[in-house]
Amino acid sequence: MDLREIRFKKRKTQYDICKFSGVPQSKISLIERGYASPTRKEKLAIAKALEVDSKEIDWTVE
Repeated sequence: MDLREIRFKKRKTQYDICKFSGVPQSKISLIERGYASPTRKEKLAIAKALEVDSKEIDWTVE
C-alpha cells in the first residue's frame, strides 16, 4: 500500500505524521503525490509514526 492509503487506514493526518516523525508536512504531501522521494531516515520516521514496518509502504515515486 502507498503512504496515503496507510495514513487513511490509520486515521492520521499529514500533520499527525509530521508531529511524530519530524518530517515537514509539506514533504509528506510531496511524497504522497509522487513529487519527492523520502530519505531512508524519513522512511523510518514516517513508518514509526504510522506504527508499521517501512517495508509495508510502497515508496515508489510515479
